[in-house]
Amino acid sequence: MSEFEIYSSDLLSSSKLFLEEAKADLPEGGKQRMLRAALTHAFFFLEAQLNYVASHFSNSSEFSVIERSLLSERDIALDNGKFVLVNKSKFFRLEDRIEFLLARFSRDLESAKGTWFSDLKSSIKVRNRLVHPKDAHSLEVNEVEKAILSVLGCLSALYRAIFGKPFPPSALGLHSGPMG
Repeated sequence: MSEFEIYSSDLLSSSKLFLEEAKADLPEGGKQRMLRAALTHAFFFLEAQLNYVASHFSNSSEFSVIERSLLSERDIALDNGKFVLVNKSKFFRLEDRIEFLLARFSRDLESAKGTWFSDLKSSIKVRNRLVHPKDAHSLEVNEVEKAILSVLGCLSALYRAIFGKPFPPSALGLHSGPMG
């Protein structure tokens, strides 16, 4: 297992452990801190895994320069009359990157999206309220649980479509598994 894979796995473990701590008997301020940490770590994990999957294809000639731009989150420019990737960041919406990979590798995009996709979109809205606050708000345990499960559902769908097998950590659901 690479250093990055260990790091990514730790992000998921942290998310689940923060959720477990939030469910303990804590004052509301402590509970909210744990829920925020659980939610953000779940999305850190999703981004890490999405980047890991995309890295398998970001230099492949099987993909157009625009597709490689999306996968690597690098901008494109004209160089001697041809579009090329440049060393400048260009960020795309998380759900666009996910849908692209699913559309590219699955037989049926809508089937691949299942129920987790709408849960992920609503979880992204919750995350966006948290990381771009305009008002004070509290998180609920069920919102964070739904976010973690939708992240796992997303990665399982991506792994099935791309690699032909489910994403192993998905089998544990919200359980943190053995501590290593």
